[in-house]
Amino acid sequence: MEKGMDAYKLKLIALAFMILDHVRMFLFNTVWPEWVSLLPRFVSPLFLYLLIEGFYHTGSRKKFMIRLSAAALIMMGGNVIINLLFHHVSSYTGRYTYFSLTGPHNIFLTLAILFALVWCLENIRNREKIVLNIVLVVILAFLCIFAEGGIELLPITFILWFFHGKKSLQCIGIGVYSICLLMKTVITYFSGPRLTSFYVDICFDNGWAIFFVIFFILLYNGERGKNTKFSKYLFYVIYPIHLWILMIIEYMIA
Repeated sequence: MEKGMDAYKLKLIALAFMILDHVRMFLFNTVWPEWVSLLPRFVSPLFLYLLIEGFYHTGSRKKFMIRLSAAALIMMGGNVIINLLFHHVSSYTGRYTYFSLTGPHNIFLTLAILFALVWCLENIRNREKIVLNIVLVVILAFLCIFAEGGIELLPITFILWFFHGKKSLQCIGIGVYSICLLMKTVITYFSGPRLTSFYVDICFDNGWAIFFVIFFILLYNGERGKNTKFSKYLFYVIYPIHLWILMIIEYMIA
């Protein structure tokens, strides 16, 4: 067995930090220190990295896509029901909107869109129906606007796909992207009205902290790890259940 960590162990770590982040956001956002928000920034990029690795190793891309899409629809349905029950409307319009009904979280939708995007990019690379797939890439990239973290993860998707199999270049690409996001945060803070401290602002606009994922990518040993029905569907079950519980608790104590 190679040194490092397999995909299953990395997913467990990401799952733990994801739950920590959601507990903070829903229940302790004004209590816990701002720097805590930086810790889980690697989670979404890590799930994306493992998703793209899975794309190249899965026995059926079609089944993988169907599973992600089904999970996204179930998550969206649960969100809509809860938001309707608690009359969650937009704070700007006072009315129901797409985001007030389907939000706040549905990483399944994001991953499904990005999985399809990678599939189209791979088809273009293999010169299969190039025009059709270019059109689909544009459409899927646009749909990222409506998916949780989609815009932020879109450049990472291109980096991980283009440099697939070249881990060092993937990490360099993510590092450069992270620096760009950090520069944006710094420039925005010093060029606009300073309503908060630099520390608070850099912890709030924390997309730059995705560079933490580099350490986990380097730890990945290329192995799948534990492969049972439990390990396969663990994330699909825990993700929606813990979020729905936290949503309900937040609405009830608000």
